[in-house]
Amino acid sequence: MTNTDVVRRYLAAFNRGDLDAFDELIDPAYVNHSPSLPDPPRGPEGLKPIVEDLRRQAPDLRFEEVHLLEDGDLVAAHLLVHGFGPEPVRQMQIERLRDGRIVEHWRVTA
Repeated sequence: MTNTDVVRRYLAAFNRGDLDAFDELIDPAYVNHSPSLPDPPRGPEGLKPIVEDLRRQAPDLRFEEVHLLEDGDLVAAHLLVHGFGPEPVRQMQIERLRDGRIVEHWRVTA
């Protein structure tokens, strides 16, 4: 399985709200560097409440892949985020992976 495959599974888990999938996809040392979330807890247990909150705010939340680019341990994702308004918003995120799991996450939403 490639790092791009892992990121696709991660996005699909977000789209389904499948919190259990993050136990397999997210490393226990995972760090979320999103500027809107100052210092959330590490690992899947830090991500799950964020996913729950986003899905509460936007029950129809869906990440649509525009482009995924893999370079070594990094995957850059250009996405359209649906569910927060009448039009999707563009998002760029970078995931760093190790041993088939996401260990770091950065994002910018426009």
